[in-house]
Amino acid sequence: MGWSPAKDRFLVKKCGCLVSYAGILIVEIIKANMAVIPMIVSANMEPEPVIVRIRTKLQSKTARVLLANSITLTPGTITVALEGDELTIHCLDRSFLDGVVDSSFEKALLKLEEGREKK
Repeated sequence: MGWSPAKDRFLVKKCGCLVSYAGILIVEIIKANMAVIPMIVSANMEPEPVIVRIRTKLQSKTARVLLANSITLTPGTITVALEGDELTIHCLDRSFLDGVVDSSFEKALLKLEEGREKK
């Protein structure tokens, strides 16, 4: 069944990282909401949509999917495709590119992956 004490120790060690990741996700969702709301309620603000392709440094498929889903959960952005290490992302406005290209999500997921490579 693939169980081992080493796997359990790894999961316990990474529990803090997972909680931290959840906190980052919540903060980013709130920040994105604050950026999208003025676009919705203002008749003067004209969004400038853009589609970008970025490469991720994440190695595991699970981490890549988690990154893609986190981007999609953040208002104003949606992951259109995930092919290998390349994500295609639609941003409601060009200003949202900053948060996508140098993502705090990816940095946190890289920390999660660190221990797995050392095994």
